[in-house]
Formats: sequence, C-alpha cells, structure tokens
Amino acid sequence: MRRAWVITAVVLLVAVLVGVGGYVMVKLKRPKAAAGAEAAFEPFESVQIVKAQETTWQPTADLVGTVIAKRSVMVRNELPGPVTFVGFQSGDVVEPGQVLLKQDETTEQADLRAVQAAVRVAEANIEQVDSQIKLAQVELDRLVSVQSRAVAEVDLDRARTKLESAQADRGKWIAEVDQARARVAQVEARLAKLTLKAPFRARAGMRTVDEGQYLAEGIDVIMLQELTDTIYLDFAVPQEYAPLVKAGTSVMATGALLGPDPVRIEVMAADAVVNNDTRNLRIRAIVENKDGTLVPGMFVAVRVPIGAPRTLVTVPNMTVRRAAYANYVFTIAPDKDGTMRAHQRFVTVGENMGEDVIVLEGLKAGEEVGAAGSFKLRDGVKIMVNAPSTPPAGASSRTDAESGATGETSKAAAGK
Repeated sequence: MRRAWVITAVVLLVAVLVGVGGYVMVKLKRPKAAAGAEAAFEPFESVQIVKAQETTWQPTADLVGTVIAKRSVMVRNELPGPVTFVGFQSGDVVEPGQVLLKQDETTEQADLRAVQAAVRVAEANIEQVDSQIKLAQVELDRLVSVQSRAVAEVDLDRARTKLESAQADRGKWIAEVDQARARVAQVEARLAKLTLKAPFRARAGMRTVDEGQYLAEGIDVIMLQELTDTIYLDFAVPQEYAPLVKAGTSVMATGALLGPDPVRIEVMAADAVVNNDTRNLRIRAIVENKDGTLVPGMFVAVRVPIGAPRTLVTVPNMTVRRAAYANYVFTIAPDKDGTMRAHQRFVTVGENMGEDVIVLEGLKAGEEVGAAGSFKLRDGVKIMVNAPSTPPAGASSRTDAESGATGETSKAAAGK
C-alpha cells in the first residue's frame, strides 16, 4: 500500500511539472510570435498628398481709398436776407440751372427800377443835346456861307462856341448813360446773388433751410455732389513706394459694392507733394460708377503693386505645420525599397495668397507634401497612398495610439 501511494505521488508530481513547464513554454513563445507578426506589418498613415506649385507673384501693399465726387460744392449765400423760396428736398437730384433758393429781393427790385429810369433820362438828354448840336451846326454853316463883309467875326465865334458846348454836353450825357447802366448791372448782380442755382447735375445733401428763415452772409445752404458715370478714388502710398505708382499704373480695388471680384482700375494722377505729416503721396484713380452705387466718403480697399513680379513656390496653407521654433512641412517621397515615407522639412514662408502660402525657402516646385491629415505625420513614417478603408487587425489601434489621430487612420488616403 505504501509503495502504491509513493508511485501515485510521483506520477502526480511529474504531471504537475509537465503542466507548469508547458505553460511556461507557451508564455515564452507567445511574445516572440506576436513580435514577428508585428514586424511583418509596419503601421502607416493616410494623408492627402499635393504638389508644390510654381506661381508668379507680385508684391503688393493693401491700402484704403476714399471715394470722392468729381465736383463737390457747398452752396452758400453771399448776401443776407430772408428766404422766400426753397427749390429742393433732401437727397434730390438737381439739374444745372435749377433754382435752389431765393431770398427777398424787394429792395433790389426797387433799386433796379430807379437805375433803369436814370438810364432812360440820360439817353433822353443825349437825344436832346443831339438836336442842339444839329441846330448849332446849321447856324454855323449858314453864317459861314454868307459874305464875310455881312457877318461879324463875333457872330461866327458865338456860333462855334454854341456848337462846341452842345458837343461837350453830349459827352457828359453819354457818361451819365454809362454810369446809369453800370448801376443797373450792379443791382442786377445783387439780384442774381439772391437766387442760388445748381451749377451742375448733382445730388443734394440734407436740407437745413426753410422759407421765412433769415440767412446771414455766408451760411451753408446745401452740399452738392456731382453725379457722373465715373468717380474718383483717392488713396495714399508711403513715400518709398511713390516712384512705383504713376499715371497709367493698374491697381486692384475691392469692396462689397464693387462686386465679389476685385476690379482693375487705372491711376490717373499723383499729387505734386508728399504730405508733411504722414509722408504719404496722394494718388487718384477713376472708378466706373454708372449705377451710382459708390457715394462720396465711402472707403474701398486698394491693392497696389510695390515690386516686380517674381516666380515663387506655393503650397496650400494646411500643409504647413507651425511651431514656436520653426515652420515645417512633411515631404512625401519613396525610400530605397519604394516605400512612400514622410520627411520633415523646415521651410520659410511668406505672404498668403488666398488659401495658399508662399514658400520662400526649403521647398521646390513639384515636390509632394502632406496636406489634409498631415498633423498625424512624423519623420520617417510610412505613407499609404490609396490605403484600404479598413487596415489589418491590430494595425489601426497601434497607429492611432502612436500618432494621436482620432479616426483618420481608418480612412482611405486621397489621391495625388
């Protein structure tokens, strides 16, 4: 019995040892198998791939222009007096010669009638003296025609003196007529100043005067802005760029009222001097305004060329990864065995061109870079072009964990 018990215990011990040994062997072999499977599949990332483009770029300066009417006047009265008539309303379009305002002209009308009467009196006196001159001339001619023995010299002298006196009177009355007519013109000028008329076709501003209101001399009556098919656009450029903006230079103007696309306009003139305070040169361009959408005082963004065109490399903005230490992109290129990999490349970027950005240094035209999804990339990572929508088992979780992606690794990469 004791022998049987010993044999049974030995058998059980051997069985336990065999079981433990088998378990240990399995545990030791499993990591190696997993490592081999993992080594057989390298994680990849899927991103959109784009090519760097070669673009002609011209340096520009973004300025603000002001819309100005071709002609703009503030109508003021020259003479004091009460208002008797107002011929416009706020915002009206007035035509050339249209009466805008009349002031009381009762006194001037009376003065005009008086000076007109003085003209008529002076003209009547001229007619009278003309008759006297004719009579004196006839008498003198008659005395001269008579025999000299029958006429005394004193009579001839008296006849000549009478004629000369009548002629002198005529000259005086002619001067009186001229003086009276000058007074008429003076009164008529005063009358004309009491009536204000529109000098050109324009839009009136806000009305601030009414009938019965007394106006002192030089009161602002109404602002007039000329209405034309074209309108001025004034802007200022810094003095260092002034030589580059001349008459005939084309600039781009943008604004909500100009439409969705920039409008090319032409510079017509530059000011003769630079502003002493700002050191800017005033430039004037002409803009089409047939529909009257542009109103004086509006602002319009103006883009002015400040340099010669250059050929530069551009990439979409999303391809550039910006960091505190530098800007960089991930170029996509095959390695020796043809595997597409991402390579970190530091770049120097310039101005934005819409959705693209200029690359001044670090990238050549035609090179491929990662765009959408490039935030997942790291230097040397494998890139799968046209990757399957579902990676092999075990790949997705590892790739996501290493790259920090949130679901993009399971999407197919976009074609180049």
